[in-house]
Amino acid sequence: MTAKTSRIIIKTFVKTALKDADESPERCTRNLVDMALHFSKGRFQQEFFEMARAMLNNENSPYYPLIEDTLRHMNKDKLIEFGMNLGYNGCTMGAHIVRKLKRTENINVPWLFFLNIDSSCEDLLSRYQPIFDQGKELGIYVYFLYADKEPEKLLPLIANNPDCAMILLCDSASVTEDFADAAESLDNMLIGIAYDDSTDSACLVLRDHRLLYSVYWIYTDEESEEILSGSYARFAEEMHCPFVAVLADSNCSTPVRENVYKAVVGARVAQKYRTIPLDLIYDIERVGNIISPPSSVIGFRPDGTLYNTAHNGEPMSHNVFKESLRDILKESFSMDTDEIQ
Repeated sequence: MTAKTSRIIIKTFVKTALKDADESPERCTRNLVDMALHFSKGRFQQEFFEMARAMLNNENSPYYPLIEDTLRHMNKDKLIEFGMNLGYNGCTMGAHIVRKLKRTENINVPWLFFLNIDSSCEDLLSRYQPIFDQGKELGIYVYFLYADKEPEKLLPLIANNPDCAMILLCDSASVTEDFADAAESLDNMLIGIAYDDSTDSACLVLRDHRLLYSVYWIYTDEESEEILSGSYARFAEEMHCPFVAVLADSNCSTPVRENVYKAVVGARVAQKYRTIPLDLIYDIERVGNIISPPSSVIGFRPDGTLYNTAHNGEPMSHNVFKESLRDILKESFSMDTDEIQ
């Protein structure tokens, strides 16, 4: 059976299961998890869905009302398409390519990366599409995108890669009615809204448009207490966010990062909130270590220079606009070296 055929079959099953979502979201959710375990072959998928099934054995889990609210107020086609791109294209089909490249070429390909985009570029498609084309050849189907202004200019890039799961990180002030109108045509995107004084207004706009969204916070040492106390997660609950993500500032100390991650995992396992806490760097690394260890979280700055979070986000001596992505990864992330450069 080809990958394309498998994807069609799984997507058909998901659509069929979601028909019962409005009547019985709990039963629908359990059926989806059982179906996912049936189709799961990789270690990551099996571990994830076994954990999900164990959590859902708790009839009082706050994740049940979270799922019900998400299914009722977010567009189901978008949930399916984004979920398939993330779960199947990224963590199944893409992961298979990643592991194959590790065996055959000794390249440790990350399962996703961050792309900071210069929205002032006149022709974003011609400048950035080759990066996505090269990434997909290497098995990368999941991307975090960020532009410091005018994120609506990135929407054509997202539309041009419908087989990828795109997480578009936005400042809350950028989330306008016009932006939401333009985003409605895209089914492969989740919008991450920065946590600030206007986040609540941005969430309401996206909820009215039935778009997929969550909040994220680049926190400092001083701000970590709001995460540890739970007030940040409780805000995300009020905003009906499926996920509440944290990302440590580059100057954040290691002990604070570790304490925040322990709190995130503890709250997630204990099902403490009606939202799923995530630590973007630690959780991305954890998934990467399951798919193809050792994991690296990398990204590219607007000028194309490579950075690695293991190096505290400092630029490295490679540029994606001057070298192929394969050559960059082969030189800097080859398994022939004792450690990642």
